[in-house]
Amino acid sequence: MSAGAYDVVIVGAGMVGACAAFALAGRGYRVAIVEAARPGESDDLSGAHYDLRVSAISPRSRDILEQLGIWQQLDDQRVCYYEQMVIWHQHGDSSIAFDAVDLARDNLGAIVENRQLQHVLRRACERETRIEWFMPDSIEALLENNAQGVEMRLGSGRCLTAGLLLAADGRNSPTRNLAGIIARAGQYRQTAFVANVDTEYPHRFTAWQRFLSTGPLAFLPLANGQCAVVWSCDDDLASQLVGFNDDEFCDALGEAFEFKLGRVKASSRRLSFPLGWHHCEHWLKGSVLLIGDAAHSVHPLAGQGVNLGFSDVETLARLIGERGESISQKKLRRYERQRKSETWLAGSSFGALKWIYGLDQKGVTAIRDLGMRVVDETPWFKRAIMEKAIQNIT
Repeated sequence: MSAGAYDVVIVGAGMVGACAAFALAGRGYRVAIVEAARPGESDDLSGAHYDLRVSAISPRSRDILEQLGIWQQLDDQRVCYYEQMVIWHQHGDSSIAFDAVDLARDNLGAIVENRQLQHVLRRACERETRIEWFMPDSIEALLENNAQGVEMRLGSGRCLTAGLLLAADGRNSPTRNLAGIIARAGQYRQTAFVANVDTEYPHRFTAWQRFLSTGPLAFLPLANGQCAVVWSCDDDLASQLVGFNDDEFCDALGEAFEFKLGRVKASSRRLSFPLGWHHCEHWLKGSVLLIGDAAHSVHPLAGQGVNLGFSDVETLARLIGERGESISQKKLRRYERQRKSETWLAGSSFGALKWIYGLDQKGVTAIRDLGMRVVDETPWFKRAIMEKAIQNIT
């Protein structure tokens, strides 16, 4: 049985976990990454087929990744910067159109394949000498966990000690369970479908979001001219869509989207998954701290969830400072308080949007239409909302 002492151990090498490892190593910390997945062959990032899982990266997240030197390593030919965003709903005739020109910006955000961002982050971690990998491996038991540090035994038999253990192993986090941190969870009773589609007309570098009574539908522009679709719908509708062939699915998708880009001509293979939520009253127990999806989740809407995780990383790295400064409980509690409030606000906002736009009562529709018209027709108000939204998607 071997042993190792680290400043920080991170469980999970997804986008948020890898970003946290690289950010903390850059501040001088000795970091270990424990990842359950086996190392695979190098991803083919140059193929014609785009990853079905994409994220809408906010300007704030892009700034975080640029400061780490990560964004610059992405293949810019596969990143789609969107310049406009259009939001409308099924019940009513009003819409809101946001344009980067109104903010004197080049874009409102970027659509990036999760696979590409994951690949760049992992390669950066592999080149960083302060990071050591334990893969494939997992934490089998926490032997000790208190304010002074944590000792853990891995499935391989190795024992590691650290001043901080970051759980970045997803919404069903085994590490969270080992630490005894309770997560309250529930289901939206909705299913999300993701696919990449060809449309009759070009997407015009616009992110489109339509709110239906059965759930939100997003068309996100891709650099190859396709659109990435995120269609969240009630389980009754989802059970019908699962049985549709490609032509039937494209027809249903086009109708749900009101043919804003003409006919949906073709679709890639489809993925679907049930939608749920969870939140944790405590993110810190002893020296185990939750980050990313292990700590919080939001309704997917238009692929914004990963922005919360990148903001977790930025806040944590800033608060604990450079190596040599104490990773004190006071700093970790401050991170917990700050990020809990910010992610609660974001999660509540996404959930409220889904609920409000899904209502089809006559009085609600009239008020909602009026509100959307006021925003869309009041330039200074719309600019203020846009500025706050693109800088504070936390």
